[in-house]
Amino acid sequence: MSGSIDLSTATMADFEAFRDKPIRLTVNGESMPLAITEVTPVTGPDREGGAFSVVFRGPVEPVVEQATHLIEIESAGEAALFIVPLGPDGDGMLYEAVFN
Repeated sequence: MSGSIDLSTATMADFEAFRDKPIRLTVNGESMPLAITEVTPVTGPDREGGAFSVVFRGPVEPVVEQATHLIEIESAGEAALFIVPLGPDGDGMLYEAVFN
C-alpha cells in the first residue's frame, strides 16, 4: 500500500483511473472486493477537484450499511469513504460515494 488517498483534492479523473484497479472494502475486519462502475459529475458546492459521485459494485451479500468505511485501492492507498447502498443491479450490490 502506498499510503492514504487525499480525498480533499481527489478528482473525477483520479477515480476514472482507479476503474481497472483492485479495490477492497473493509467492514468489521472483513474485506470484500469492489469495482468502480460509474464516475459522474454532480452539481454542488465549489470543491477543489469538482463535485462528483462514484458508484461501486460489490457482491450481493453481505449488504454494507450506510457509513464511513475503509477502502484500499491497489497502488493508490487507503481512504475512509462515506458510502450509501443503492440496491442490487443484477450483477451485485451498488454503493455510492459523493464528493462535494
